[in-house]
Amino acid sequence: MFPPEPAEGRPRPLVVAAGLLVAFWVASAVMALWRIGHEHRASGRTGALATVAFWTVVFALVIWRVWRGGRTAIAFMARVAAMIGTVFLAGMVAFAVLIFAAPPGGLAPDALVYLLPGLLAGGALLTAGILLRRPEVSRWGGR
Repeated sequence: MFPPEPAEGRPRPLVVAAGLLVAFWVASAVMALWRIGHEHRASGRTGALATVAFWTVVFALVIWRVWRGGRTAIAFMARVAAMIGTVFLAGMVAFAVLIFAAPPGGLAPDALVYLLPGLLAGGALLTAGILLRRPEVSRWGGR
């Protein structure tokens, strides 16, 4: 049903990119489940849990195709990761500017520590997107 995996070993940029993407997804899913756990106690709704489960399955299938060398999956994840990473980084820079531009008594520069997860996530996604565009990944994936 699927084409065989390429004979030569996976290129290191693909391995690193896949690891960064999986780490990002796991961290995001854990944060979502944490919030769902707190909201579920208050509201009793479970639809959000099904949403996280559904998108986790979708993400796992796409990463599996990336891992197996699917050129469409690699190209898709390269674009999406770079785009979302850029948006994360731009958003964190905008928040940092707002924090420093706040009037005295407003937001404190101490709040910058809360921007660190967004900077890490944006950097990881942008790096994964760039790594998936490397020529050795393209050659290995059959493009």
